[in-house]
Amino acid sequence: MKPENIYIVSNRLPVTIMRTESGFTVTQSNGGLATALGSVFQQQNSYWIGWPGIIVDNEEEEQLVKELLEPLRCIPVFLSQQEFDGYYNGFSNAILWPLFHYHPGHCIFNEEYWLAYRNVNSKFGSVVSAHVPQDAFLWIHDYQLMLLPFYIKHSNLSYFHHIHFPSQEVFGIIPWRSDLLDALLKCRHIVFQTEKDRVNFKDACLKYASKAHPDLFNTHSPLGIKVSAHPISIDAFDFSQTVQKEVVQKMTQEIHQIFANQRIILSVDRLDYSKGILERLEAFRLLLKDFPQYREKLVLLMLVVPSRSDVPSYEEHKRKVDELVGNINSEYASLGWRPVHYYYQQVNRDTLCAYYAASDVCLVTSLRDGLNLVSKEYVACRTNNNGVLILSEMAGAAEELTYALKIHPYDFKQMVVAMVYALEMEKSEENARMTALKKKVFGYTVFDWLDTIFQEVFCMYDELKYSFEQNLSSELAERLMIRFKNADSRYILLDYDGCIRELEPYPEMASPGNDIKELLCALQSVPNTQVLLVSGRSRKDMDMWFADCGITLIAEHGAWFKDNEWGWTALTECRVQDNRALTTIMERYALVLEGSFLEEKTSGVCLHFKMCMRDQLAKTINKLENEITEHISKNSLSYRYKKTNELLEIHFSDCDKGQAIQKFVSFNKDAFILAAGDDDTDEDMFEALPKNAFTLKIGKKNTKAKIRVQNVGRFIEFLNHMAVTTVVK
Repeated sequence: MKPENIYIVSNRLPVTIMRTESGFTVTQSNGGLATALGSVFQQQNSYWIGWPGIIVDNEEEEQLVKELLEPLRCIPVFLSQQEFDGYYNGFSNAILWPLFHYHPGHCIFNEEYWLAYRNVNSKFGSVVSAHVPQDAFLWIHDYQLMLLPFYIKHSNLSYFHHIHFPSQEVFGIIPWRSDLLDALLKCRHIVFQTEKDRVNFKDACLKYASKAHPDLFNTHSPLGIKVSAHPISIDAFDFSQTVQKEVVQKMTQEIHQIFANQRIILSVDRLDYSKGILERLEAFRLLLKDFPQYREKLVLLMLVVPSRSDVPSYEEHKRKVDELVGNINSEYASLGWRPVHYYYQQVNRDTLCAYYAASDVCLVTSLRDGLNLVSKEYVACRTNNNGVLILSEMAGAAEELTYALKIHPYDFKQMVVAMVYALEMEKSEENARMTALKKKVFGYTVFDWLDTIFQEVFCMYDELKYSFEQNLSSELAERLMIRFKNADSRYILLDYDGCIRELEPYPEMASPGNDIKELLCALQSVPNTQVLLVSGRSRKDMDMWFADCGITLIAEHGAWFKDNEWGWTALTECRVQDNRALTTIMERYALVLEGSFLEEKTSGVCLHFKMCMRDQLAKTINKLENEITEHISKNSLSYRYKKTNELLEIHFSDCDKGQAIQKFVSFNKDAFILAAGDDDTDEDMFEALPKNAFTLKIGKKNTKAKIRVQNVGRFIEFLNHMAVTTVVK
């Protein structure tokens, strides 16, 4: 299932515009994203936003191009030559592309490139804002537009990253790393090709993004970000049918005739240093040297598609490829035979399929590749279940195509062994491997890929709708005021930190100002109203801050209760010895984590680590959790723990906010009950309340509350309105 209105945004539109004497012509583009998303774009509710591939000279030409594209549901983003050079040739392909493929030596870190990238992403954002309805689904594609979410206000954003995403250490080389990640985190749905890419992205976010925290990636949260891995695929059946076409079969026969009595190893690539073309040639040269019996009986047929020919590093790479091909051919060629056939040109679909069908082996030697669809295309074209796929372990497709022969692209000897093994493979093994590969490729096509992504989006829409219905809108707030005003009795149960007081790095910094105290006093003074402050704070803090407010206090997540008539009452007995043992364990970790500190309570102990460097945390806190869990289990202790991105708290399991309320509070029938909180401990309180209670969650965490409030400020505004409401009874 897919959303009703889809707007695809990518660097290029799926069409090619050519300038003619009479104006412009437009034709459909082949390959790449245009082919992969063709089935989606054919739907009448789909639109595509991108650069039209041509630099126009004036507004009149812009208008002509717009008119040409409008019937095709394409919306152009016009760029000047300077903008294109800085954004595309510069930042995208002289910084992001080489770095994401682990070639930092090719990077040119130029501030002007960054400014151009920002400017062009902003320009894309302006076009999106002008044309895309707020309720539409916006699908952003690839690394050229990583900054785009920052410039748009749409909430239904998805981003698909087509190329490899590097490790956090490599990504950290980018001076503008935080800006890129912060922008992407404005999307609600982010998809990568492989699980490794997904993990690398999350690691990079936790280290470099300014506002990232583990809860942000909680896929069960209706407001959390979904980060998934779904490798793109091909229309395998279309490739299979293309091979059966008469014209393709004729071309296949011609290829066999040209290379009669010779085995064919095929490679298909864009000209790019990440494809391992030079490494492949060196390995093939080694094969001819070490296995002379294959001379005149084997050819390496390389189809190399021109790419970024105006970029100096690509020109140099082509020169090296040309030179190496020439050296190998001059060294090993004989009369009527040359070992390497190298075609540097565009190849149409029919011709490509003919070469796939005619080749004995397909050799993919990517040094780093987001996925590599050539491997899948080759498999789809093997109608007789023969042929061998040799696939670099550095290609994302290696995770899926497990029956391919895997090679390390820098290990020339291993590549030689793989090529020889492929050429000498028993037919039974060859058929078994290809049958398994075809099952994978035909079992998960581009349509399955799209369905998977749109199913996630569909679920996301449902969750978004649910959370939107929970939001404390002005209309809903007014309805609550009416219920509050007309009730016989009223109970207001409030958490403190993160609910009526903004969170602070250190607990002592979060003391209440006079405004909070005055608000609590005002609410308590409303006739027939009882205010209960239900907090994780210690009794000492609660007494020091709120003793004179006349409200009921529940401290340490329900361990202690105090009303106006009696002193503090314990919900359960204190276990000092058990607490001391747990504190000793946590003290060791507090010493390791610079910036952390312990807070001891009668019901447990809390380790605060908000001020720690984030790259220290994951392993250390996981290790602490494991040790705490083992200690509790080994000693049969009755504790539970609460973990957030800021703290790890251990407290008695036989007391929580819900149990405290059930034990100490008796609600009048038909009373107005409102409870609010921001973290997991408040969920116990929500569950313990009568079904007619109004439960409010402050912030974005997952919840069972009925209503969601955006932030503390919005909730305080609501409570202030409630405090001055004139009640009826």
